[in-house]
Amino acid sequence: MNRTLALTAALALAACQPQAQDRAAERDAAEAPTPAAETPAPQDSSSTIVALDSEGLRLVDETTGSTRLIPFGAPQAETITAITALVGNATETGQMEECGPGPLSFANFPQGLRLWFSQGAFSGWESTEALTTLSGISAEATRAELEAAGVSDFTRDTLEDEFDLGGIYGVMEPGGQEVALLHTGDNCFMR
Repeated sequence: MNRTLALTAALALAACQPQAQDRAAERDAAEAPTPAAETPAPQDSSSTIVALDSEGLRLVDETTGSTRLIPFGAPQAETITAITALVGNATETGQMEECGPGPLSFANFPQGLRLWFSQGAFSGWESTEALTTLSGISAEATRAELEAAGVSDFTRDTLEDEFDLGGIYGVMEPGGQEVALLHTGDNCFMR
């Protein structure tokens, strides 16, 4: 009988051993650090510039030449955060109720950049200073520079001469020799 009892005890102990090892392995796994999810390294803002694009704004890393698009439709908060990191804080924000596409919010930034937002999404931009397209055209370009870039059709409108640069639109200064404004997407121009 003692032998049976000893054998039963040994079997019970052996049967418990794997469960104890399994629990120890589970505990160790739960306590082990979880590997961090891989996230792309942030772009170095000192080497990144904002370029005007017909589909939104393009962030260009001048060191590597890589680009990342902030497309129209991107969330307003994310767009403002990304642009603030590159050009500085918005100098003015507000809402315009009576625009062609409906009520629009805006944020004005340094470097003559105004962003438009419709229902919390990035929907347009305007530029009045030195920010350029990928082809190098800015709101400080001359008519000769536009013509060298392939712009040959100018339309007279209530806003002066206007042109289309592949989906980016421009308005000339009075006299028609210098660009006053580049824009695309939503805006709140009064014509």
